[in-house]
Amino acid sequence: MIIKKIKTTAKDLLTDGSVSLIIGYGINGPGDVTPVFIKDPDDVEKLVWNDQCYYNLIRYLSDRDFIEQNNGSIGIIIKGCDQKSLKVLLSESQVNRDKIKVIGVTCKGLMDSDGNVLAKCEACDVVYPDKDFCDVIIGEEVKKKEKEKDFSDIDEIDSMDLPDRKKFWDNFFERCLRCYACRNICPLCYCKECIMDQHNPQWVLPSASVVGNRLFHIVRAYHLTGRCVDCGECERVCPIGMPLRKINRKIIKVVKERFDFESGKDQEQKSPLTRYRENDSEDFII
Repeated sequence: MIIKKIKTTAKDLLTDGSVSLIIGYGINGPGDVTPVFIKDPDDVEKLVWNDQCYYNLIRYLSDRDFIEQNNGSIGIIIKGCDQKSLKVLLSESQVNRDKIKVIGVTCKGLMDSDGNVLAKCEACDVVYPDKDFCDVIIGEEVKKKEKEKDFSDIDEIDSMDLPDRKKFWDNFFERCLRCYACRNICPLCYCKECIMDQHNPQWVLPSASVVGNRLFHIVRAYHLTGRCVDCGECERVCPIGMPLRKINRKIIKVVKERFDFESGKDQEQKSPLTRYRENDSEDFII
């Protein structure tokens, strides 16, 4: 019933001219779920919805060139983690909400190829999209999962002494290809020119090396501080299996502890690193 409603909604929006493009999920040749872009109402049959709709489609809304090429309103299908990403973009004035038709779909958790719920879904607290945020909601209403944030995996790494912690991460930095798949799939990495691509001045050597790779991942983590919503796409696409969520969850934990802030909850709230408050606590500054 969910996919039928998705197709009907998409067709209605395209037919009445409410949108000129629908961004959703479809099946490619080998049978994998991938993003699809629907402009013809008759093509809505290509849309699918299942527990392998991994891709965070908000990535396309943070691509200014893509938006310009598709002038007009866009309809987009979102899950809970996608919703949080969109709220961050709105808080940073990167998306014109009036141009977007948000189709929220109930997501009870995505599965890997072995039928196991993804770790990021176990930690997610947005199963049912916000009624006051989405233009259309598809799927039965599910009560919000109230759960305390579990950072035991981060605490385990923090408990290591510095040499062991460095060894743990350098094991991955040594194998990092610097392919930038993590950066390119992230909905919140939308700079026209990334600092990693700059040549004058050149901040980081372009060739893969332990030092350069370490710097890349530290800089990227810093740029996501107070912004990352833990959608997990960076880790999913990493060809060497680097546990990138652990890096991002570390900064999520610090921001929560220091500023009592969680990104993606409210599009009206700015990240702590982008705003100034006179009553900010300073007792943690050395």
